Amino acid sequence: MNKIINTINYYLRLPEKIPCDKRIHALGGSFIMFLLLLFPINWIISFIILILIAFGVEFYQKFTKSGNFDILDAVAVILGGLLVLIPFLKLYY
Repeated sequence: MNKIINTINYYLRLPEKIPCDKRIHALGGSFIMFLLLLFPINWIISFIILILIAFGVEFYQKFTKSGNFDILDAVAVILGGLLVLIPFLKLYY
């Protein structure tokens, strides 16, 4: 019984282990994907646009030295977009 409680507590504390920066990027990716899905285009094209935006911003920051380049920020944006895309696909496809 104690092992089950420890496992539940581990998964409840898991979001605390994700850095705040990555959580904000995931929230932004969710918002971008939500906006893209409002347009009457295919969901695959919307996902490709999200990937291009995520990596485009990171490479822009790298080449202009205007921010901190971190490829995991782009991954967080994409994962945040998937949090919106997967339920959308389950509802409509």
